[in-house]
Amino acid sequence: MDVNKLLDELEELVEHRPLPWVRRARPFRKAFFLDVDDVLDYTHQIRASLPQQIQKADQITREKERILADAREQADRMVTESAEQAELTIRKAQEESRLLVAGHEITRLSQQEGQRIIEQASQEAEAIRQGALEYARNILTNLTGAVDNLAGHVAQVQQVVQKAHDDVTA
Repeated sequence: MDVNKLLDELEELVEHRPLPWVRRARPFRKAFFLDVDDVLDYTHQIRASLPQQIQKADQITREKERILADAREQADRMVTESAEQAELTIRKAQEESRLLVAGHEITRLSQQEGQRIIEQASQEAEAIRQGALEYARNILTNLTGAVDNLAGHVAQVQQVVQKAHDDVTA
């Protein structure tokens, strides 16, 4: 039987039941008489029920404490895992950021180097073009000199041939 139910019955017996063995004097509400055997019987039943109730309460308390400990342990584990995951995510983000920055820096440096190479190639091409033009001028000058020289020789040969022709015909 439940301790609370037994106590309720005892209260009912003492407070509300007009039993022949309970005498009350209204002005003296606390002054009344009960059958000692009935009271002792109820108290023995209460005492007999108490260990079961206390045992159940202790069991419930232990179970509650176990559940709370498990919940705390799980919460701590979740917090630790979340912190580790957050730290890993931060490290990955930092590494990706570093790679992007490095990649951007590499791209910027590559573009600068490419621009420098293009400028250098343009300068070298211009120098080669100027050199080629100078070479062509020199060749033409030399060729003109050679042609003029050849023309002089041809004129001399023509004079020699004309003189020989004139000597043969005269």
